[in-house]
Amino acid sequence: MKKLFLSLMMVALVAGATAQDYSKQAVRDAKRTERKEAMVSQMTNALQSHNFTFSASYLTPEFAGPQQALNQWNNYVTIYPGYLEVNLPYVSVAENVTMIPKRINFTTNRFTFWEDMNNGSQWTLVFQTEWDNVKYVFHLNYNIDNGLATLTLVPNMGNTASYTGTIQAN
Repeated sequence: MKKLFLSLMMVALVAGATAQDYSKQAVRDAKRTERKEAMVSQMTNALQSHNFTFSASYLTPEFAGPQQALNQWNNYVTIYPGYLEVNLPYVSVAENVTMIPKRINFTTNRFTFWEDMNNGSQWTLVFQTEWDNVKYVFHLNYNIDNGLATLTLVPNMGNTASYTGTIQAN
């Protein structure tokens, strides 16, 4: 009889603990959903108002070889409503096919947005500027679901380069 009573008590304790864990899991899931919705709202607002920073983690030159990891913190494109700041590494290929590492570094208030497209969780922004007699066109693709962003830099003189990274609201 004692064994039966102890067994029933153990079953009741396990069932109670499972129910408590389930309710905790439900609370965690609700909070996770709430945080994701807040993040999506914040990023959507930042992209619509053109007020964000793209931080590059990888560089893929068009003709200069494989993807390269960028281990520095200062590889970014920052867009505020009034100005654009660019600080990116760049690899150009000369006529003799040697790679020449460079850094594109400028701040300007002369830039235009061509296109803002929102297809659910996919955003595409296209903007351009001219600096030092070079016209730069930037194509930014951002996936809100996974947070990955790809910035393709197309200068009118030089090679196209793609950067992979993340976006943060300013």
